[in-house]
Amino acid sequence: MTEDAPPLPTGLRRFLLYDRLDHSRAVSSNLVSADSLLYIRAFVSLHLVAVFIATLYVSARDNVFYMVPTTFTNLSNIGLTAYYLTATWHSFRYTRTRTLSSLQDQHWFLTVAFWMLYGSVVVYHIVVPAIYWGMLYDPNNTMDPVNEYVDYSHHGVDLLCMMIELVFNRMDLLPVHVLGPLFFIILYMFLAWVYFAARAEWLYGFLDWSKGPLAAGWYLGLLAAFTILFFLQLYLHKGRDALFKGRRATVARQDGTDTLEHSFLANANNTTATVMPNSNHENHHAPLNDKAELEEGQFGQTINARLNEKAELEDGTVKQM
Repeated sequence: MTEDAPPLPTGLRRFLLYDRLDHSRAVSSNLVSADSLLYIRAFVSLHLVAVFIATLYVSARDNVFYMVPTTFTNLSNIGLTAYYLTATWHSFRYTRTRTLSSLQDQHWFLTVAFWMLYGSVVVYHIVVPAIYWGMLYDPNNTMDPVNEYVDYSHHGVDLLCMMIELVFNRMDLLPVHVLGPLFFIILYMFLAWVYFAARAEWLYGFLDWSKGPLAAGWYLGLLAAFTILFFLQLYLHKGRDALFKGRRATVARQDGTDTLEHSFLANANNTTATVMPNSNHENHHAPLNDKAELEEGQFGQTINARLNEKAELEDGTVKQM
């Protein structure tokens, strides 16, 4: 490790692999410029904010406002909206400053939380539409236009929003970030129990623990499904980057994010370097070197003495002759 290398991370920061996050991935794309990515994110964010406002309106109008902070559908869409708004902010700051200050100047845990939120978004918005259309959808349920807008946005358009971000961004997933979607779903299970204790009804019938082994199967099955989907997404993201590698090089040169990538790689190499400092290396071997030099000096003195004795002996023999 050289004197210029950053200190090795420790504790929770090291466990969550913060120093392996390439911040430039949050504001760049394989396909379009950073400016275009900002416009895409801003457009989707406007839609999601409109959906959230419509959700509040219909919930208040129909006297079911308590469902906004309790149903998994609403909470997952709030998470999707929060992710998009945060990503849009970081894109905006980058396009204005051409630096990663919005990510690097905040507390490191907020950046990790942003990555974990993304890891949750790309998992939840596969599960939510699948469960709704596969188990909960009632074709006989009639809705007014506003309710239909909210319903389809929560259970279909949300998947499209997630896919748009997946395709156009460069966010990556690290294995440890599977803790994000698992933490939130476990937290939601506790919330569902609190809801049942307060209202004596289950938000989702398959969470009813009175069903015994069947309910246990659902709980464990959901955790397993979220874990499997996360790692499928992890490899899908790797495949996306490999597929668009050639295009990425062109885009990076155009919007300047290639410099940020190179800087991240250089810092990563410095952080992971394990070469010992020269001073320690020299001090470690100093006793051995001193011993070798001492032995070498003693050996040299012995040889010189014997040569002198031989020279004197030969000199005496010559004189006697």
